[in-house]
Amino acid sequence: MDSHKGKYKVPRLTVFLMISLLSILFVTGGSTVLADKVETSLSILTDPDDPGYDLPFKIVGILKDGDGNLLGNKKVTLEQFESDNPDANYKFLATATTDINGNYSFFRPDASPAEYLRVKYNGNNQFEGTVSEIIQGHKPAQDDVEPETISSITKSDTKITAKASPSNPSPGQTVVITGQLLGANGKPLNGKKVICEASDRIGNKSDFSILGISTTDENGFFRFGVGGGSTTTYIHIHFTGDDQYEESYSDLIVVL
Repeated sequence: MDSHKGKYKVPRLTVFLMISLLSILFVTGGSTVLADKVETSLSILTDPDDPGYDLPFKIVGILKDGDGNLLGNKKVTLEQFESDNPDANYKFLATATTDINGNYSFFRPDASPAEYLRVKYNGNNQFEGTVSEIIQGHKPAQDDVEPETISSITKSDTKITAKASPSNPSPGQTVVITGQLLGANGKPLNGKKVICEASDRIGNKSDFSILGISTTDENGFFRFGVGGGSTTTYIHIHFTGDDQYEESYSDLIVVL
């Protein structure tokens, strides 16, 4: 009998681990304890506030947690609806990453359709997912005017003058773009939205991206402040036109 002593003896380490496991199960009731995820929220706006039916615009907003802390480096997606019904089918449009201050931005061109838009954050193992409210982007082009009426309107020509100062900035130096929007017979156009667009090459107008949007004052003047880069930048000012005035572009401004 003595030859079998210790054959079934359980090592002390194993006994300790078993006792520890039983203690954990007793305290927790046998369930796994997981930390609660942090709630989040997403704001959403159009820039400009009302892009009408043909003005290019941005969708902008901020991702925060439940305590108001800004959440940077998080992926958010832009979704398109045909109405403001959150239960309706939607279409995925694009993905963006929030910056260090939780800001995101999506660009919508003037050719985009009448639409409703929403931004979504899917969350991760630390943060809950969330969605913004649904807002309207472009409006239908014929809300108030019949097609026959639109085609019968004769629009006035427009002209944009613009210049940059300085034209040869140091890297990172702010460049000020100023100019004036004029109508027929040199009449200044007040309260019109003009767009500062830039590209790193001379190409199609589709190669240009929006740097900013400004509204002309009572004398038709506008002003933009843009950061100077380290490469040659081509800039023009774009007036998209409206139901009274024709679309126009300034001459190309070269910032070295």
